[in-house]
Amino acid sequence: MILIVDDNATERELTTIAIEATGRRINVRYAKDGKSALSMLRNGHKLPELILLDLKMPGMSGVEVLHELRGDDRLRDLPVVVVTSSALESDRAEATAAGASGYIKKPHALTQFSKELESVFHRWLPN
Repeated sequence: MILIVDDNATERELTTIAIEATGRRINVRYAKDGKSALSMLRNGHKLPELILLDLKMPGMSGVEVLHELRGDDRLRDLPVVVVTSSALESDRAEATAAGASGYIKKPHALTQFSKELESVFHRWLPN
């Protein structure tokens, strides 16, 4: 199971479509922002095998979520891949410094996005 954390409903849906295009059968849960994601993760829900985290969200940024995750003994080892439209190297560097396990710049083409996700899944999801 993976958790998609993104404030934009359209982006959550596009990510879900790209996941489906990989051909993998993956259960997906959603959080609309960083605070609700942390609440889900800290309040007894089954932990995901992977988190796909948007970088630019109102209220609590993806980097702030990463800091919270990496500071929590129960959550610190969860793989978190930042999925963002930002092409700024400073954003990539900041996410990596905060503990991101990976970083994907959302490509414009769905097929390319699906390939990027498949690469992530190959690394982080068993079978």
